[in-house]
Amino acid sequence: MNTFLIDYPDIQSPKKGFSKLFNDYTREGETHEKLTDRFFHNDYRKEADYYRHINTIISRNYSRSTLAEILVRQNREFGTADEHVSAIDKIGSPRCMFVVTGQQPGLFTGPLYTIYKALTAVILAERQKEMFPDYDFIPLFWIEGEDHDFKESAQTSLFDSGQLAHATLDPWLNLPGQMLSRTVMGPGITETLSRFTSLLQETEYKNEIVSVLGEFYTPQSTLELAFGKTMAFIFRNYPLVFLSASDPEFKKLAGDVFYRELATCPRTSHSVIGQSSILESMGYQAQAKPRTVNLFYLNHQDQRMKIEQSPNDSFTVSPDRHRYSRHQIMELCGDHPERFSPNVILRPLVQDHVLPVFAYIAGPGEISYLAQYRKAYEHFGLNMPFIIPRGSFTLVEPAVSKIMDKIMRKTGRPAMSRKQIYHMAFHDLRILQKNAISGAENHDFDSLFDKAEQNINREIAALSPKLVQLDPNFEQVIAGSMRQIEKVLSGVRQKAHRASRKKHDELVSQLDKAASSLFPEDIPQERMVNPFYYFNKYGWDLLDDLAGLLRAHATDAHMIMEL
Repeated sequence: MNTFLIDYPDIQSPKKGFSKLFNDYTREGETHEKLTDRFFHNDYRKEADYYRHINTIISRNYSRSTLAEILVRQNREFGTADEHVSAIDKIGSPRCMFVVTGQQPGLFTGPLYTIYKALTAVILAERQKEMFPDYDFIPLFWIEGEDHDFKESAQTSLFDSGQLAHATLDPWLNLPGQMLSRTVMGPGITETLSRFTSLLQETEYKNEIVSVLGEFYTPQSTLELAFGKTMAFIFRNYPLVFLSASDPEFKKLAGDVFYRELATCPRTSHSVIGQSSILESMGYQAQAKPRTVNLFYLNHQDQRMKIEQSPNDSFTVSPDRHRYSRHQIMELCGDHPERFSPNVILRPLVQDHVLPVFAYIAGPGEISYLAQYRKAYEHFGLNMPFIIPRGSFTLVEPAVSKIMDKIMRKTGRPAMSRKQIYHMAFHDLRILQKNAISGAENHDFDSLFDKAEQNINREIAALSPKLVQLDPNFEQVIAGSMRQIEKVLSGVRQKAHRASRKKHDELVSQLDKAASSLFPEDIPQERMVNPFYYFNKYGWDLLDDLAGLLRAHATDAHMIMEL
């Protein structure tokens, strides 16, 4: 199994590549230090920050016993292995903290990066335990079931005969803005599951996958519950635990953040806007757009409804148009925090208020918008945890590896290393295609045939006078033979050109196949392809192989793994 590392700034092929902020955050040097100093509280490259942040967590009070009860109850429902559920008891100690990652529920887990996020949290927790043996670090996956984008969560993709195929779950009794944690999948999931599993090749692992997904994805289940059970099954041999943030008991622990947001709004938004302006002045783009009130109100059907603040300091819940004074809405929040839901601005603040978070494992987009939140954290009296990039991979199947070998030969530079080929592909796939095609073309065909004709003509011309002198009839014989020779050479020349074009077309087709595998629909593979495509072909040991790479390498570079 070969592995190659590519720095994020060198990756340009998937559309625009990664953001400038993410590239600067993951590189060493002055630019990274300037970025972390101004927009984050901790730098994961500075050892002193680790000790300081651990002391910060220890000095804060958390509702640890209540939190443990919630986690135990939820993880038993998700089917988390008993040994991992038992480890939750450690959270009762102030010397125990979390390495958190998470996202909204995805259909059959969603894309590959879901697995990469979770596995990075596991390996980082493992690494921190080695560095600080007197402390415990529990990897936790935050299931953002309060998200209401059903369309985004209810679709997934995998390869079928080299092409990307999609499986989509149509909504059933799904209301606009309804949280995923409350949305029942309905009878359509049976057909969607059948469609998805039919796209999987027949392998020794398929029957188990079909059985497991059939057990979890049922009409009466929610997308969140099925997602949690699937993730718990995949990580059954890893100490990962799960948290559903939509739990009413968990909301009670978050109530203070909701209450302060309502009491002080729009100060949170102003702090984010201020940080965003500084980012933009430094050449970065602001990702997140705050609202005046960074909360939703949940109605009796669990629909997330916007809370608008009026100039007269009253609040309106849209679209129902219920009006509250600031005092009334704060009183409502104090009595019923379960009726409120944080938006993308407030969610990390809720996380770090309720949980003793040592580090958060973030994707490229998350790191970009978290850079806007430092002042918001300070407004709530919080410090940001370490923000660490998730593991990022491209999985290269054997057929694609063979194409890469062929490309190395066709570029005319056989001494070029495999890493250089991948570097070229990820930097600009079009240049690689051009080099390979130009290397495959033989521009000497016509000159070779012209030279052959000239040699034949010259030899016949030298022989002709002697033959004619021998017998004058040879002149006509030679003329006829020359016409036949020209005809034969012309036919061979045409066949050679056809063969060259065919070979060229085959190479173009193979390059397109490689590109579709590395960047399906011109998007990074990890953001499009479902992990069960690979689990079905290569088995569950694939997870162990990925874990081994994460143990061996930092996540400051993209990893290419040949299967």
